[in-house]
Amino acid sequence: MRRLTWTLAAATGLLVSAACGTPETVEPASGFLAAPAVSAPADGSLAQIVGAAPPANGGIVSIVLLDPHSEVEVPMPREVPVMDQYGRAFNPAFLMVRRGQTIEFTNSEDDLHTVHVKDSAGESLFNVATMVGFSYEFTFDDPGSYDVMCNTHTEMAADILVVSSPYAVLADRDGAFAVPDVVPGAYTVTLMNGADRREREVEVVAGRNEIDLTAF
Repeated sequence: MRRLTWTLAAATGLLVSAACGTPETVEPASGFLAAPAVSAPADGSLAQIVGAAPPANGGIVSIVLLDPHSEVEVPMPREVPVMDQYGRAFNPAFLMVRRGQTIEFTNSEDDLHTVHVKDSAGESLFNVATMVGFSYEFTFDDPGSYDVMCNTHTEMAADILVVSSPYAVLADRDGAFAVPDVVPGAYTVTLMNGADRREREVEVVAGRNEIDLTAF
C-alpha cells in the first residue's frame, strides 16, 4: 500500500494524488462531498463553516471531515464522480467519495487498459479490462483508502479515499476551507494532513462559524 498524500491538480481541476505530478490549482466543489439539498432544521437555519487548516507541505494538503454526534440527513452528491483513463494516466488520480457512493471508471483513449482496485490490505476488489468508450461503475461500501492501477501500464496509478463523514472537504494550498449548508449541532472535526490525524469537538451554530485547525 502506497503512503497516500493529497495534492491539488492543475490539469483537470480535480483532486489528485502526488503520485502523478506537481499540481497547482483545484476546483473547490470537487473536494466537497455533501449535496446542497440538506434537510434543514425546523426553523430552516443552516450553518456555514469557514476555516484554516495547516497549509500544503510540498504535495500534502489538508482534508477536513465533520462527523455529527446525532443523526443528520445529508443526501449523496447528485453527480457520479468519474475516473477516466487517457494519456496513459488516471484522471483524476485522486478521488474522495462518501461510503456508499458509486464511481464510474471510463477509458477515453484507443489503448487497452485495466482498472485494478485493491484495498489497504492488498485485497483485490475488482480487475476489469477497459477499451475506448468503456464504462464500469462500482459502489464503495467500506471507508478506507484504495489503490488503483493498470496491469497493462504499470506507471499508471491513482488513489481513492472513501469516508463515512457526511461533510468532507479538501483545503486549498494555503489551508483555507469552507463547508456550506451544515446542520447546526455538535460535531467531531477530524483533520488529516499526510500521516497526521487529529480530532477535536466543536459546536456548530446557525450562520457563520469560523474554525482554526492550524494549531490544534
